[in-house]
Amino acid sequence: MGYFSNGAEGMDYEERYCRRCVRYGPKEGPGCPVWFAHLLFAYEETGSNSNAETMLDLLIPRSADGCDNEQCSMFIAAEESS
Repeated sequence: MGYFSNGAEGMDYEERYCRRCVRYGPKEGPGCPVWFAHLLFAYEETGSNSNAETMLDLLIPRSADGCDNEQCSMFIAAEESS
């Protein structure tokens, strides 16, 4: 699952992918459910081997070397949707 070691790393990912995605939504909300799920549950589910961890892993996978987060599997660039 996506792992963000600090707020700046999370903000960088959000800027790189989330804000460019059709699912992100307007500024006033509700926003992307994938990003929201990671904000709410990623830390408590890390290493839990639960169904929730499995789902989070599918949505924002880690890179093969485990050092970075891959693009969200639900990402659709806003310009591609028109």
